[in-house]
Amino acid sequence: MTNIVFILLMFIIAVCIANKFNFNSTLKTNLIILPLVLAGMIFLFFANIQNFSPQRIFPILGHGLSQTFVTGILNLSAFGGIAYLYFLPPLLKEPQKLKKVAFLSVGITSIYLLLCVSTILFMFPSFISANEISPLYNATRYIEFGSFFQRLESIFLLFWILAFACYLSIVTKFSMNIFKKITSINTKKPLIDIFGLLIFAIALLPENFAISSNYESYIYPYLVLFIVFLLGISILLLATWKKYRNNIYNKKEIFDE
Repeated sequence: MTNIVFILLMFIIAVCIANKFNFNSTLKTNLIILPLVLAGMIFLFFANIQNFSPQRIFPILGHGLSQTFVTGILNLSAFGGIAYLYFLPPLLKEPQKLKKVAFLSVGITSIYLLLCVSTILFMFPSFISANEISPLYNATRYIEFGSFFQRLESIFLLFWILAFACYLSIVTKFSMNIFKKITSINTKKPLIDIFGLLIFAIALLPENFAISSNYESYIYPYLVLFIVFLLGISILLLATWKKYRNNIYNKKEIFDE
């Protein structure tokens, strides 16, 4: 029953405080929170094994090849986090290890997604999330260890809040760095409060949860597909073509000499 404004303010205040420190402090905080979240998902998976039903995985491919691989291509937006790999090279002490970092990051993310999807798929035959914040939150209600350890969803919600606050802090830091480079601003300190107020104002635009869900279902997937995949692949192809063209010109100059 708490007013949504106060809940949003708690996140914004946490993000603003985190951004007043340097980037390494935020990264170290994520290194603490990430194992807790991953351990929580592993615990959620194994604690609910007794409630799993392998038959719920059928029919494989759902409603057919067309809806799985054509209509369902928008589900690639779940991998939108790949975009953050584009911004990592300048932050690494050893940029040449980007490939190792990328594979490790994608591997951990794949394990996380696999555990999440498996838990939902094996527990709920046809889960409708219209009236639920999260199907994983609903899955925590099934965990019981005798009469003492019950209703562990509060711990799950705490982990989710910590993970989301870290995610929002990282997104804000990357956004400010991009804006600072575009505008050639020497320091990002004046941007912290401005970005915080901007996020707070945008978060207040949807009138209810249904509108937010529509944005997430019908707008966000298209933005991710365009920005992360289409635009990213296009830039990579153009860079490869430019490098190939420069190599040809260099060889031609050497041959002429």
